[in-house]
Amino acid sequence: MSHSISVGDQLGPYKILDVLGSGTAGTVFQAQHEATDEILALKTLTSETVTKEEVHSRFIREIAVAQKLENEHIVSYFDCGVEEGILYYTMEMVSWGSLADVLFMRRQLPWREAVECGVHLCQGLSHLHANNIVHRDLKPANIFLSDDGRLKIGDFGLARDLDAGRLTMEGMTVGTAKYLSPEQACGEEDLDGRADLYSLGCILFEMVAGRPPFKDTDGYNIVEYFEMVEKHVKEPPPRLLDLVAGIPDDLDQLVAWLLTKERTARPESAADVATDLEKILDGQAIDATKSANLPPEENDSSLTERLRDMSKPQSPITWGKLAMIAVALLAMIVLALLNR
Repeated sequence: MSHSISVGDQLGPYKILDVLGSGTAGTVFQAQHEATDEILALKTLTSETVTKEEVHSRFIREIAVAQKLENEHIVSYFDCGVEEGILYYTMEMVSWGSLADVLFMRRQLPWREAVECGVHLCQGLSHLHANNIVHRDLKPANIFLSDDGRLKIGDFGLARDLDAGRLTMEGMTVGTAKYLSPEQACGEEDLDGRADLYSLGCILFEMVAGRPPFKDTDGYNIVEYFEMVEKHVKEPPPRLLDLVAGIPDDLDQLVAWLLTKERTARPESAADVATDLEKILDGQAIDATKSANLPPEENDSSLTERLRDMSKPQSPITWGKLAMIAVALLAMIVLALLNR
């Protein structure tokens, strides 16, 4: 019988220093290797779920997926072990928080920062998909900011290794509703990397517009969850240019392309999307569409430093803001005329 882990406990060669986060199945701790003094993240099953066979199998599958991956835009796996019946694995410590933290504080990002984030994510997704792995739960909370300036994809609890057996039942919907691809929403089994590209489209949309394509309430009940799922399957998403002024036409088109309901109509690969995002940053046209013709912008600070600069929200100008400015200017003109 396993016991629960607390701060100050020793687990194998690791001393538990702090609790970083906890979910329904697992807890992530900050830990220190007793021999090297290295600070890292350690994940283990919660004591309530360790005896549940499906949860245990999924945790082992998560470890197996992490072991296959080695990329600068993927949270690095170190090792795993069993101590006193407790199964755990360790990974790199990404102490700068998540993209979800950034969006909570800033709500919106300048379109250039959002596009840069997209390039980083595409590089990580390219590595995942090259190893026949579909993340299936790509969302801001699973995207981490590292101190080397990179965004890194983590949390492979729902990832599917296409080379391994399946754990989910046929027809079962898996993923987070706000970022769920239509094929996942329908419980399709033959998923591929284009499901993650749809989720990427949702994230790009949210970074630029300050909201996901389909708006939701702060909390989910089961009815709201399936209402959101149905929107991904049936409801056309809004266009970015209808919500945010001053962004390149090509960015609006690329996000709409990623959010296409039929996966065969989406971009072929994350590498292709990265190429298009880089062209948008450079002011080049993509797929023969009209070029935004915007000059590249130089910036010496790293992406993650700029994302964490909470003193400069730098929200894009929305049509609503433009309307308010226009009304204010009109009022000033009217007052000036009345005072003549």
